[in-house]
Amino acid sequence: MKTKQPIAIVALVGTIIGLSVHGCKDSKNAGAYYNQGIARLEKGENDAAISDLTKAIKMRPRFAMAHFYRGRAYLGKGEHDKALSDLTEAIELDPALAVAYGERAVIHFIRKEYDKVWENIHKQESLGLQANPGFLKALREASGRKK
Repeated sequence: MKTKQPIAIVALVGTIIGLSVHGCKDSKNAGAYYNQGIARLEKGENDAAISDLTKAIKMRPRFAMAHFYRGRAYLGKGEHDKALSDLTEAIELDPALAVAYGERAVIHFIRKEYDKVWENIHKQESLGLQANPGFLKALREASGRKK
């Protein structure tokens, strides 16, 4: 699922929020690796993005957005177990991270785990982020459910 905000803006906001909340001495380096990882993800360089985001996470393990974007990079590579793990960690760190529920829904859709897709979609929407109408149509058809 795609968000309406460009990744670079979300990366910058995430870094600013992360730095102001976590203020540890490695925050600037973690933010630099995070920003570089986002830039690489935008270019489709999933392996390089994963490497950079992993470095950011090692410096700041509770960096929810870094887990989220590393999950997206793993999803881009088709490594669904790793993507799901990172997205779940992002949600555990920041339960209000609506986009992470949407990305988890995509993985569960691929796996044909439709009840889990619906759970994630409902949570995402309860947080104020509407699901992609095309995705919902495909989900309704595949699952045989309306909600």
